[in-house]
Amino acid sequence: MIRIGLVGVNTSHADAFSRIFNGSADEAPRLESGKVVSIWGGDPERVATLAANHWIETTVSDPAEMIGAVDAVLIVDDTGGGALHDELARPFLMAGLPVFVDKPMTTAYPDAVALFDLAEAHSAPLLSCSALRFAVEIEAAKNGLAAVGTLSSIVSVGPGDWFYYGVHAVELLGVVAGTGASWVHRHALPNKDITVIGYEDGPAAVVETLRDAAYVFHLTAFGADGFTSVHVQDAMGFYTNTMRAFATMAETGVAPLHREQTLEVIAILEAGNRSAERGERVELMEIRKG
Repeated sequence: MIRIGLVGVNTSHADAFSRIFNGSADEAPRLESGKVVSIWGGDPERVATLAANHWIETTVSDPAEMIGAVDAVLIVDDTGGGALHDELARPFLMAGLPVFVDKPMTTAYPDAVALFDLAEAHSAPLLSCSALRFAVEIEAAKNGLAAVGTLSSIVSVGPGDWFYYGVHAVELLGVVAGTGASWVHRHALPNKDITVIGYEDGPAAVVETLRDAAYVFHLTAFGADGFTSVHVQDAMGFYTNTMRAFATMAETGVAPLHREQTLEVIAILEAGNRSAERGERVELMEIRKG
């Protein structure tokens, strides 16, 4: 069984991931391949609550104390919308441990590149994504997506702000469109963002992040032979699938995603910020060059 360290407690994901591996008083574990055995966070009361609710054996005052006592690590600290992910992940990657970094991987593209470079230098498997990448509904819709033929347009919709929550809608887009985005033009409105994403050899795409509508994750793909829609609702389904992918990575040493799949998501988000600031489309090459 994989011994897992949980770094960060200031997000609902800390509870969800602990529940999946350890269970709780009212729910058996969903996965038996691993167990959260050590926990760290900035709020001692929250740490104690999570440890008690999910039978986490050890609390530490410094995340690095987990090294040698765990086989893999979940970085879920939410301070500054992921601003500490880079700092928190580095010691574990340098120790060669498999690491999952919650979304968004980092708040700046160069930091994400540096983390992947560090992971490769130390042969440490690294995974970072929105859990929507592993949504049950996406898996179920694969036949329908294939049936629409050559893709012409994709519309991906999610809630919240552009970067922190927009990562979900962009990740969902990436599952269907793959990599190859070349430019981003974000129209930032008071209660929503309408962002157009161009692909070199692929469909046009629109990502909408809505702050004045119902909380929803939805994607529609239009193709030469028809269209299909995916409505993602099963949160514990995509959390469980993501943790299953993490556990498999820890067992095999092979990450389920290529680094470019994750880096393109961060590049699109950063390009969207620059586009809104400048009022023009931004080439992803600009982001990648730094």
